[in-house]
Amino acid sequence: MASIEFRPAALLVAFSGAAGIGFLTGASAAVMALAKWSVAQAEAADASTLGARGAASPYAIFLRAVLSGVSGSLLGNVSPGKQLSSSGDHAAGEAPQPPAAPPRPAHCPLRPWADPRLDQSMYIRYDPPANRRTGAIVIVVPGGNYDNCDVNSGEGQPIAQWLVGMGITSVVLKYRLVSEGHYWPAQFEDWRECARQVVEQAPSWGCDPKRVGVIGFSAGGHLASFAASCAEAELRPALQILVYPSIDTETPRKSGDIDPWFPERGYPAPHTSSHHHVGPETPPSFLAGINGDTFCPADENTEVYAEALERHDVPFRYVTCEDHEHGCGLQDWWTEDCGRWLREQGWASRAGLSDERFGAVADRG
Repeated sequence: MASIEFRPAALLVAFSGAAGIGFLTGASAAVMALAKWSVAQAEAADASTLGARGAASPYAIFLRAVLSGVSGSLLGNVSPGKQLSSSGDHAAGEAPQPPAAPPRPAHCPLRPWADPRLDQSMYIRYDPPANRRTGAIVIVVPGGNYDNCDVNSGEGQPIAQWLVGMGITSVVLKYRLVSEGHYWPAQFEDWRECARQVVEQAPSWGCDPKRVGVIGFSAGGHLASFAASCAEAELRPALQILVYPSIDTETPRKSGDIDPWFPERGYPAPHTSSHHHVGPETPPSFLAGINGDTFCPADENTEVYAEALERHDVPFRYVTCEDHEHGCGLQDWWTEDCGRWLREQGWASRAGLSDERFGAVADRG
């Protein structure tokens, strides 16, 4: 019988690889290489010693069994010919897939035939993924005292992105400005044209033309609330959200950080104050006011509007805040309650909505 050299070092390597595989994954390749080398050496010795008989030694058989166990621990049930990448999550040659990019916003001039140097009014549409779309649309109207309207302000694109996160298609309106010589009612004309195009195109966006709402901030809250009561029936919003809105054009009536609007300077006249136009046709409303606001004091604007809604039995929810300033934009003190309110209306998906409460809340109507 041929002599067989016993190699304890190689056997130790194989045993170490099998026992420590769960803890030394970083050294697994080295363990496998050394174990394979040991098997090859044992088989070579068998071949030279046993010749044509081709019978493997017990040592070689044992090492091959150990190697098979180590290999199974490392590779699991990977099919022959398929290897894992260094990350362990993808087949060799397959790059990890990046997260899906959101649909790119669509920029749409309100009047494509107009000279853009004179008329820069437009809307930008933000679409949720098709599998999240609820079919509702909200037109976003930023503030700026009718002197500014910045789509990328805290009252523009971030609001659209927040709504899109709940499955709501969002349209940010960039309206013409008094500061550029476009006197009121140019801003209302822009809102009306935007609403008309949105209603007409809603089906092609996978949305319901009867579920078009509006959200407005500061001066944009005046425009939104005026449209909610004074627009033609087919363009009137199905719901409205007003965040620290300007309701009374003569506010602030006390000393504040801004002058009231003077119609002789191109701003809306007192008869356009939104609380004067509330009626049974005014849609369900969500109101958010800031106590201590020196631009649009809540007691002269949001509270006055809430009282008008209550007189006409229009359902609404009203939240207030003490520790934020006018122009704060997207903040938990109103977005949490507003998100739940939109969900109750059947407009928003449940994603991203928590059960925490912020500020004081009142449901009326």
